[in-house]
Amino acid sequence: MNNKLQRFVSSTVSYHDFKEAVNIASKLNCGIEISRFGRLADIEDNFAENKKLYKEILDDFDNEVALHGFFSNLNIAAKDPLIERASLKRYYQSLELALCFDVSTVVFHTCFNNLLKQKQYRDMFFLKNVEFYNDFVKNFEHAGIELTIENVHEPTPEFIRNLIGAVNSPYFGATLDIGHCNLHSEMPPSGWIREYGIMLKHMHFHNNFKDEDAHSSLLKGTLDIKDILLTLKELKLYPTITFEIFDKQELFESVEYFNGLCDELEIEYV
Repeated sequence: MNNKLQRFVSSTVSYHDFKEAVNIASKLNCGIEISRFGRLADIEDNFAENKKLYKEILDDFDNEVALHGFFSNLNIAAKDPLIERASLKRYYQSLELALCFDVSTVVFHTCFNNLLKQKQYRDMFFLKNVEFYNDFVKNFEHAGIELTIENVHEPTPEFIRNLIGAVNSPYFGATLDIGHCNLHSEMPPSGWIREYGIMLKHMHFHNNFKDEDAHSSLLKGTLDIKDILLTLKELKLYPTITFEIFDKQELFESVEYFNGLCDELEIEYV
């Protein structure tokens, strides 16, 4: 059983310069979480080319790799069958990338529209997701890859927790994005951690002032990072952690701050 917090850097720190993002991760002795693979505007024409390029860069990378699956404008529970087919294509392309890059964890959004309050919509959305992930997760079980679902606009952990429980696979768990919690939930991240328990497999760390999804330094916002780490320690949970911070300087100061807190709290990390 892993008893250390494993650290990753999101490739969004240098957006579409993946080689530079990998270099940054190496300097920080962290893994890399591939996010925003290629440019969506030309992904159809350059998918194979980008996959080859990313693979060549990763061949010289010694640390672990995670992947953020496609999410922009996707909805696997869409009523329009054309949108559903396009969404399924992007999900299976994410799986293709995960297998190619030999990743340990893949992150997907629910793409849930919390503004739609109708019970019929919510029930339909849940059942369609259960149906999809019951089948989709088998690919991850076979490959030994963690498949995780990240909160974005969800106000509580209920939907994701119930989805994970319904699918009931050891390779299906939760990604907790603490910055999204700060924006869209009245429940603090420590509450989400307690609700998820052993379902919690992965986390995204960044901060904000509750006004926008700024992906700022851990030192710039209203989140209490120390309390989050104390909750993980209390519950003996050791999810992998990605610093999803967009500014390079803020990323470096955040990793230093995180490392210092872990040392202070006697939490081991790699």
